[in-house]
Amino acid sequence: MSASKVSAGRVLEVLSSALEARRDRDARVCVRVHVDADCPRAVALAVRDALVAERAGGVVEVRDATDDHGEAPDAVVVLAGRGDCGGLVGSYARAGVPVCVVVEGALDAPEPELPEGARDLVGVLAVSEPTDVPARLAGWLAGHAPRAIALAANFPFCRRAVTDELIARSAAENAVVGAVALIPGSDLPIMCANQSKLALDIACAYGRPTDLERVAEVAGVVGAGFAWRALARAALGLVPGLGGLVRAGVGFGGTLACGRALRARLEAQDAPRPRGGMAARPSAAAMPAADGYVTIGGDVA
Repeated sequence: MSASKVSAGRVLEVLSSALEARRDRDARVCVRVHVDADCPRAVALAVRDALVAERAGGVVEVRDATDDHGEAPDAVVVLAGRGDCGGLVGSYARAGVPVCVVVEGALDAPEPELPEGARDLVGVLAVSEPTDVPARLAGWLAGHAPRAIALAANFPFCRRAVTDELIARSAAENAVVGAVALIPGSDLPIMCANQSKLALDIACAYGRPTDLERVAEVAGVVGAGFAWRALARAALGLVPGLGGLVRAGVGFGGTLACGRALRARLEAQDAPRPRGGMAARPSAAAMPAADGYVTIGGDVA
């Protein structure tokens, strides 16, 4: 197969990936929160402040610890108290819905009897400090909830955790490509295509459109790919006989570097701008609620 055919195929692959990333970004994602009446107030407030949807596709349903009726959500968060929530957790897990139980101590976690596949859907976050809740909850959601890009696009606190997963997966794929490449130069188009798709996924995870700015980013990724390839060739001259390991290392490290650089750029764009010498940081209560967002009310608010 000629290099031109390979390149054309990779271009079409990246364009298809752009459409898929945009669909993922705009998909609806529903997180249901069950609140036990005596769950720790500070933990409930931390979850409430984190689960503020930035886009209309993000839906947060807040219910008590007994109401599990209605259409199944994408993920469930149970803020446990002294009540027994094992039945609630088990019913969701058996239905194939990932469930995160937030408790003060690991000994407070429910232990429903579940088949092996359902057990894998249940996670327990034992948190002693409410300030730890957002980062740990984001990590769990990124690893278990479907529609990860939609999750990140709608809920900013999940973006770093989701993009960590995307970057790690793409870096691992490029490491394998570099290690097993049999034809000299055949790994470069595949790695560049993977990194270009990663750039589009990261942009959509941050709620960005797939516009001309993304084209410039992809072009930068391709240019970086050639630079990393040149580095690999130079390294091969220093350590002959270890070509696969060198290419794998360069593919892995180059993808990590590209992904993290793109994320840092988007985070810098989203950073609050100073206003009157102080950073403007609106509270969750001051943020406009997106369509479908249900504010935690009553004693929890």
